[in-house]
Amino acid sequence: MSVEFEIEEYFKGEKSTFYTIKLKGEAKSETEKFFEEMATIDIESTEFIAQRIEIMAEKTGCRDNFFKLKESSFFNNLCALSKGELRLYCLRYGNVAVVLGGGGVKPEGVSSYQEIPELDEDVKILEKACELIDERIKEKEIQINDNSLSGNFKFNN
Repeated sequence: MSVEFEIEEYFKGEKSTFYTIKLKGEAKSETEKFFEEMATIDIESTEFIAQRIEIMAEKTGCRDNFFKLKESSFFNNLCALSKGELRLYCLRYGNVAVVLGGGGVKPEGVSSYQEIPELDEDVKILEKACELIDERIKEKEIQINDNSLSGNFKFNN
C-alpha cells in the first residue's frame, strides 16, 4: 500500500502533542473529517473524545488507561480513543505524542474493525504511517522530545 501524506500538529499542550494525518490531495486531515462526520452521528461521544485529547495534552500526558489497544495488529503503538461504539484510531509514541488518524462507529456485536471496510481502511493507513514514522525515528529523521515530535513530517513514498 502506497500512501502519500504529511503529519500536521493538531493540538499541543504542556504535557503532550497530538498530530493528525493529512493525505495528499485532501483539503482536510483524517481527524478533521472524523470529528465533522461523527458529530452528526454521536455528538456526546465525539465531544468526550475531543475533551480527552485536550486533557491529555494539557494535564495528564498520554497514559495507557486512556487508550484501547487494537484487537489484532502487529504495531505496538496502534490503538484507539473510544467512547461507546465510537473509535478514533491513532499511533501512540510514549506518554508525549499521538498521531491521530480516522475512525468511526464499530457497532456492538462486531468483533473487529476489519469487518467494517471504512474502519479497516483507516487502520491500514495508520499501519503504513506507523511503518514510515518508525523508520524515520530509527534513522533520527524524527525525534521524540519532552512533549512532542520533531523532524521531517512529509511522506512521499
